[in-house]
Amino acid sequence: MLMLGALIAAVLISFSFKIVEWITGLFDKRFMRYTIYIWGFLLIAASLFIKENYVFHLPRNILTVLPLCLVILPINLLISRRSGYSPIGLFNRINFVITYPVFEEISFRGLILPILVRHQSLGEKFTLELGNGLFPNLSLAVIITAVLFAVSHLQYYKLNAESTRFMLFAVSGGLFFGVIAQATESILLTILLHIAFNGSAALYAYSAAKRQRT
Repeated sequence: MLMLGALIAAVLISFSFKIVEWITGLFDKRFMRYTIYIWGFLLIAASLFIKENYVFHLPRNILTVLPLCLVILPINLLISRRSGYSPIGLFNRINFVITYPVFEEISFRGLILPILVRHQSLGEKFTLELGNGLFPNLSLAVIITAVLFAVSHLQYYKLNAESTRFMLFAVSGGLFFGVIAQATESILLTILLHIAFNGSAALYAYSAAKRQRT
């Protein structure tokens, strides 16, 4: 029963952006473009009341995840070129590069992941063999969080080929970010990696658009 409650809470937090956007629109549709800031404020407020979250913690066991971070960072910068993300305008670029990564990490790795990790059957780590390599320190909590992270992107985009690609990037990133967050009990490193990915994608899209205009 407690696990069911945790899963329901995880789903509600996952789609809380859309809920906040809908409520904001009921009051004044002009403020809907600022939903991300209202959502972020509510997430930070929630993190003050939800126990054992990863939001305000400095990372522990950094050396255990440092090799993984050093592998993810260059891969991030390479695959972001093919992400398909192309924010338009300064307001959207700032949100895409900084605001969304920070608040999404608070939501998914900062709140949802530790809520699920509390339950031993979800938080217990195991090793998944992928081809000739190993994907260490996975847990069901990390997998569920990554899937919710991917599906939640439908709050921002309609379901089509492009959004499917976005979700594939999100679920793969969600797995790695989840492993790092659970190991360090902090979202500091995942925020930096998330910003690096989004920043690289935005920079590439901007450069490509600029070349097309010249």
